[in-house]
Amino acid sequence: MRAPTLALPKTGLWNRIPLVVRAAIVGFVVVVVGVQSWNLLAMIALERGVAWISLLAAPALLCLYCLFFSGRLFWPATMAVRRENFRDTNLLPATWTWGLAGALLFVVAFQSAVFALFRLFSYPAEQFVPPPYVARIPTGLLWPFALMASLVAGICEETGFRGYLQRPLETRYGASVAIGISSLLFVAIHLNQAWIGALFAPAVMASVMLGALAYASRSLIPSMVGHAVMDIFNFGYWWWHLLGSYNQRPISETGVDLNFLGWASTLAVSLCLFLIVVRKLWLVPRALPS
Repeated sequence: MRAPTLALPKTGLWNRIPLVVRAAIVGFVVVVVGVQSWNLLAMIALERGVAWISLLAAPALLCLYCLFFSGRLFWPATMAVRRENFRDTNLLPATWTWGLAGALLFVVAFQSAVFALFRLFSYPAEQFVPPPYVARIPTGLLWPFALMASLVAGICEETGFRGYLQRPLETRYGASVAIGISSLLFVAIHLNQAWIGALFAPAVMASVMLGALAYASRSLIPSMVGHAVMDIFNFGYWWWHLLGSYNQRPISETGVDLNFLGWASTLAVSLCLFLIVVRKLWLVPRALPS
């Protein structure tokens, strides 16, 4: 099967660029367009003291984003390829069931990996300080902002990385190579974040799992759900401390205890179940025509 063309005009120069580079460029642009549009909207609203306006406008912004990058709006010449890169959206019931199960297991696996990791090494509290703009968000809007930021990250990053970047590479190089490349670039784009040093291994694991979920389900919806739910907890607990802060000591000081064994066991079980779910997803027939 011929690899899908990326959603950019066909020019001699562009086509001479290796597919990996083209996919990386387009995927990065797709992510940045969505995430930075939300960031700009939120920053302007916060500066003008009308934070709630950004929360009202963000759903419309996300709808336009999804309509365009799923090939349902504007630029008729690229609609087909945009639909291809956005993957299937009209899913069979079995895909919904196993896809959401995979999304839930992904969240459990990621969070248990983080909790287990911080029992092996000291928790670097200085890497999880809320960014300055959080102090400017009205207290009553902290959770709505966290939820919206999670949705934006889940939808836009999955569209860029597991859609426009990974999808073209799957056909040309196979799923393993495509997922590996998209995972490396996913981690690379987060290298400017203070927490990446502590969560490098969980971030790589998360990206591989999300890539496998998108590939097996032939859809971005399960990975979007898993990514967004993961970030809701991340914002609420690790980054913005809306649910409290971490205070466990490493096992080098306390010894192996039930807390560590519980998180390590949860990680192992959730990963095993996730592999089973991915296989189940792959065996489900392709989605109905959109």
